[in-house]
Amino acid sequence: MNLSQPPFHAALFDLDGTLLDSGYVWRDVDAKFFADRHVEFDHAEYARAVQGLSFREAAVYTKRRFGLPESVEAIMGEWMAMAREAYAHHVNLKPGARAYLRQLKRAGVKLAVVTANRAELFMPALERHGLAELFDAFCTSAEVGNVNKSDGAIYRLAARRLGVAPEACAVFEDVLEGIVGAKGCGMRVYAIEDAAAEHHREAIAALADGSAADFTGWLRPDEPPRRCVIFTARCEGDLSRAYAPRPGDYVLCADGGWQLARAMGVRPDRVIGDFDSSDEPAGERTERVPVEKDDTDTMLCLKRGLAMGFEDFRIVGGFGGRLDHTLANLQTLHYAALRGARAEMADGRRWATAIYNEGIRIPADVLGGVPAKLSVLSLTDESRGVTIRGAKYPLENGTLTNAFPLGMGNDFAAEAAEIAVAEGVLLVTVSGE
Repeated sequence: MNLSQPPFHAALFDLDGTLLDSGYVWRDVDAKFFADRHVEFDHAEYARAVQGLSFREAAVYTKRRFGLPESVEAIMGEWMAMAREAYAHHVNLKPGARAYLRQLKRAGVKLAVVTANRAELFMPALERHGLAELFDAFCTSAEVGNVNKSDGAIYRLAARRLGVAPEACAVFEDVLEGIVGAKGCGMRVYAIEDAAAEHHREAIAALADGSAADFTGWLRPDEPPRRCVIFTARCEGDLSRAYAPRPGDYVLCADGGWQLARAMGVRPDRVIGDFDSSDEPAGERTERVPVEKDDTDTMLCLKRGLAMGFEDFRIVGGFGGRLDHTLANLQTLHYAALRGARAEMADGRRWATAIYNEGIRIPADVLGGVPAKLSVLSLTDESRGVTIRGAKYPLENGTLTNAFPLGMGNDFAAEAAEIAVAEGVLLVTVSGE
């Protein structure tokens, strides 16, 4: 099934076993829960019995099946306590999940979560992976009376919240009960294969409109790369070196950044800011925000771009002026990196990005041929497995800390430098001499 051009206006995603590779968490929870009570159980049989049930239904079933003295609330509380750490810090995504969600978002598809899990568990996982801002609605079984997904109530709720007719929705699920419920609502259903639902594979294949092991096969490899460009209010260098327009650029301006955009003849798609440092421009789509707020105007623009599905950002300007402004913008690069997005900041004299558990190749002429110094600094307490190649002072599998600037002031020794980090976040900067 080719979903490169989605035949739907909204997509509803189950979490456990579909977007989140979390099956191991519940196997571990079950094992510890029953071991603590010295109760023998067949894990495969038990997993099949609770599959598709709401969180509360699973607790009711467990209490009744094993004659447990604890209340249903106590059982759910114990499960939550055991799973909370894993969801907050360890649960990973199914391959291609984040890229596919962003691809759908860029195509204008509305997204919703439909899950039997609890928000206290899944929200930290979604936020850690940079997915929370992509969803237009979150729906849990607790909101529809804790009924089995085969009832379909949770999918109808999601369609209502998105304002989309059920027949214009697609559901991504891994369990038979969810597929039955979604099909009963008249929705398309695409199955994500998960080991926990192996015993229902034939029934799932008979009902689903398509299936895949993960989301990688539904990505569009030939999609023209589209970038979100953010103009800040200050650029000390050559604007033409700071920003070279690309077809399809989506342009946001942070407060007074609209003046820089106009100086380049660029029409912004939206101007966002509190306008405490510039007038609100006439003739532009503007969004005024309170002066007293948690986010900087640049961060607001980055978050808007992330919520629209962008993962490639160019921040124009951002250096110089007040030191706290520069540091805040560098932290914005860090924020993007933690969410699997690449944000570069350039003002024609300087260039910077942050990388998280990945590598990057930086051309020696990234500043347009100006002789430049390369610096690699740790933004986390420790960054381990750091490699620097193509520089005068190379490094292999090193460790950098945020308390000592060991990677400061290097020189390019090749056409490009290759920087990588196995664990941690690095700030990579290039500054004109």
